[in-house]
Amino acid sequence: MAQYLKTGVQSLTISSLVLLGMGLFSVSPTLSQGLVDPTKPPPSFGAGETATPGDQASQAGPVLQSVLLSASRKEAIISGKLVKVGDAVGEAKVVRISESEVVLRKGGELQTLKLFPGVHKRVDSNRTNAAPSARQQ
Repeated sequence: MAQYLKTGVQSLTISSLVLLGMGLFSVSPTLSQGLVDPTKPPPSFGAGETATPGDQASQAGPVLQSVLLSASRKEAIISGKLVKVGDAVGEAKVVRISESEVVLRKGGELQTLKLFPGVHKRVDSNRTNAAPSARQQ
C-alpha cells in the first residue's frame, strides 16, 4: 500500500509541474507584449507611403537611394533603378555620380540628388590647414 501511495504522490507531483508549466506558457505572451522589437522602424517611417517605388518617383521626383563606386564602375540606384552616367531617369539624363550625390540634366537645368539630403558638410573654421610638425623638439 505504501508503494501505491508513493507512486500516486510522484504522479501528482509530475502532474502539478506540467500544469504549472502550462500556466507559465499561457502567461508568457501577455508578458512579452511590453517588449519592443529593436529592428522595427519607427511609426513615422514610411508614413503616407501608399505608392509603389515607380509611382513615388514620378510624384515626388527621383530619389537617390545608393551609390556604387569602384575603380571600374560608377553606378547609382535612383528610385529603385540601377543607372550609370548617360542613362535616363525619367526625362533627365545622369551627368555625374560621386560618393554622396548624383547630378541629373533635364534640358538646360541641373538637378542634384543627395544621398543624405538632411546632412550638410561643413568646415571647422577653428582648424588650420597646417599640420603640426612631428619632429618639433
